[in-house]
Amino acid sequence: MNQSFLSIQKVQKNFGPVTAVTGVTLDIRENEFFALLGASGSGKTTLLRMLAGFEKLSGGDVQLEGSSIAHLPPNQRPLNLMFQSYALFPHMTVAQNIAYGLEMDKLPKKQIKASVDEILQVIQLEHLRNRKPDQLSGGQSQRVALARALVKRPKVLLLDEPLGALDKKLRSEMQLELKRLQVEFGITFIIVTHDQEEALVMADRIAIMKDGGLLQVGTPQEIYEAPESRFAADFIGVMNFLPIRKSSQGFVTANGLAIKANQINNSASNSDAVAAIRPERLMIGENGDNALSGEITAIAYHGLDLLLHLKTDLSETPIVVRMTADVAEAHCPSTGQQINVSWYAKDTHIFFA
Repeated sequence: MNQSFLSIQKVQKNFGPVTAVTGVTLDIRENEFFALLGASGSGKTTLLRMLAGFEKLSGGDVQLEGSSIAHLPPNQRPLNLMFQSYALFPHMTVAQNIAYGLEMDKLPKKQIKASVDEILQVIQLEHLRNRKPDQLSGGQSQRVALARALVKRPKVLLLDEPLGALDKKLRSEMQLELKRLQVEFGITFIIVTHDQEEALVMADRIAIMKDGGLLQVGTPQEIYEAPESRFAADFIGVMNFLPIRKSSQGFVTANGLAIKANQINNSASNSDAVAAIRPERLMIGENGDNALSGEITAIAYHGLDLLLHLKTDLSETPIVVRMTADVAEAHCPSTGQQINVSWYAKDTHIFFA
């Protein structure tokens, strides 16, 4: 799964004087679940629409299996786009909605029925085949839309915020369902999302987009554990930032506390920087390479863990400590309590201003 399957080459999109996508180059592999992750206005949806053929390229090329598809209209591209709104036909049954694309291709009725029956079984909705969209739940509608997109066996399935309309519990279930279907069908999935958890759970690789360009591409673990910029570190998960400066003795906080770090990014002549540490890397006690003390000002209970908010003299914003339930049971943290926490140099990221 190493060679390029879908090659995006210096793709650009201009809307008048505004550049929405700027020179994006990206290679997506066959049978890969790939996520385009970014905030609103980052260019991710525009890039997806160019892949689908709904937006013309202002520059660059898109190649699938070595052949350019940039000039092809949407209906001639071996890609399907699943819309966020699902776009099910309200007057058609579940089975008819799924069969629609096959009927447009004028396939034999027997073949259409066999394909629809097969995919209804895969998505476990055989018992709802005769229902109309207004008789379906949000999760069921999402599955039908997915089945309609998959039944034609496209080489690439494009998904634009497909889980945005679902509640949190159903969204979590559908994340695993999408991943299962992607593996079962052996089709390349490209999902656009602003939800970092969605990308981390489902994707084989993630591309973080900002201001129309790519910031970082990597596996979920690479993106989370080794962010290449402060923006990426802040955008993915929760991150603590301590203002520091570079001195002849190393890195120190404003009050002179030495900070040891192994992961130093974008080294610059500017001495102002931040030390970034994930909440789960902070430990109660002083066993790590770095340590600080603070007062617990708030405790957020999440079931499996607690998030402690510490007021310190090192940062204007609280330092967040993630504590598992068993550790919390042993330490019994409470608001107003003064505690010491520490962390290792290997878990400290340095980003210069």
